[in-house]
Amino acid sequence: NGLVPMLRVYDVTSHYVDQGGGKRPGAFAVYLEPWHADIFDVLNLKKNHGKEEQRARNLFYGLWVPDLFMKRVQENGMWSLMCPDQCPGLAHCHGEEFDRLYAQYESEGRHTRQVRARELWAAILDAQIETGTPYLLYKDAANKKSNQQNLGTIQCSNLCTEIIQYTDEEEVAVCNLASICLAKFVVTERGRYGSTTPGKAYFDHEQLHKVAKIVTKNLDKVIDANLYPIDGAKKSNRRHRPVGIGVSGLADTFLRLGLPFASKKAKELNE
Repeated sequence: NGLVPMLRVYDVTSHYVDQGGGKRPGAFAVYLEPWHADIFDVLNLKKNHGKEEQRARNLFYGLWVPDLFMKRVQENGMWSLMCPDQCPGLAHCHGEEFDRLYAQYESEGRHTRQVRARELWAAILDAQIETGTPYLLYKDAANKKSNQQNLGTIQCSNLCTEIIQYTDEEEVAVCNLASICLAKFVVTERGRYGSTTPGKAYFDHEQLHKVAKIVTKNLDKVIDANLYPIDGAKKSNRRHRPVGIGVSGLADTFLRLGLPFASKKAKELNE
């Protein structure tokens, strides 16, 4: 019966699953490629109007967009919608290989429907205007820049779209995250945590290097010490050992250093 009934099950599940006794609600990210036969129905799932049985508003939707679709939009060409069972393999390839396979299925008449590419593009924009989703990530660009190209085609990202890792039937991608507060590395005339006068403070890059090194080592240790609810996550995590270190407090750092956000010095520090 298509994707919508199953996505409604996921939507209800996200209300049931949480962390900390309701402190952090469950959240699901659903990625779809724009050639999928159910794409128009999925674009409507988060909208505020319409029949309740045709909506799944608690999910977060993303599109995994191949370059070929954007080319058809630019050319105002036709776009073919396909069933993944009748047209296998499209999700598992990218770039020229995807283009060839997609064109082959078109020539064989396997598509379920054809629309103007700009008609679908307009529906995507309409959904974004009303709901803020779907997120757009570009499949070919993501795979071309990936250091996991030897494993196969990456098929999706996560809810926040900052993690792009390989996953398949045997591996569930997991990333181990930490964040470093940059404002803690501003040294003032009153020490590292004191108030400051503009021009009388500096950023301690050496200390940032030391802390980043410690955080990286600790995240790597977490991979071995962690408890994994499913074997696929354990296999992926221990095989690839992915870590991600982000930053917070950049605006606070600029303020404590007395740097205007758009200044040359602020830009140099951020780089």
